[in-house]
Amino acid sequence: MPNYIRSFKELGGEEEGLAGGKGRVLAELYRAGYPIPDGFVILPAAFCGDELKPEAWQQVGTYLERLRRAGRDTTFAVRSSGLSEDAAAASYAGEFETVLSVERDDEVLRAIAAVRSSRDSLRLQAYSQAQGQSTGHEMAVVVQRMVRPDLAGVLFTVNPVSGSLMEMAGNFVHGLGESLVSGQANAETFTFDKPGGKYH
Repeated sequence: MPNYIRSFKELGGEEEGLAGGKGRVLAELYRAGYPIPDGFVILPAAFCGDELKPEAWQQVGTYLERLRRAGRDTTFAVRSSGLSEDAAAASYAGEFETVLSVERDDEVLRAIAAVRSSRDSLRLQAYSQAQGQSTGHEMAVVVQRMVRPDLAGVLFTVNPVSGSLMEMAGNFVHGLGESLVSGQANAETFTFDKPGGKYH
């Protein structure tokens, strides 16, 4: 039976190109020793359309159980990892579906289908056309242990407004970052001067 699932630790080589932008970067961060919530990537071959193949769902169950054994009160975030997502040409931030605070296996299965099917939304097609990108999107799906942050945000290592390489810029909100990338919350804005090491 093919292995349709890869943990962040297992993902590597040619499979990174199939894991989508988010899955690939999370695996890189894990290998570099950064403290990220543990999880795994469901590769595109696991799907028939937007539905998981039965043998792939069995494998998902195994990986979910591993995460549950590693910690108490485990809930999950089910996230898109489009092959065109988080790319240099277009970020697609907030365009795909994300399902948070998922607990039971049946909820995880529904969340995976919801995330996958978001690649066909009219909103996404309009965004793709506006960015001059293809409207067809292959997608992996990331499942991670859910965290409850006090603050969450987005950081640009080059100021996207001024174009300055010497200044980073970011936004943050209280609580989950989903409200920021979806545009539902009013965010605080800051800049960071790299040479001087000062926030503004």
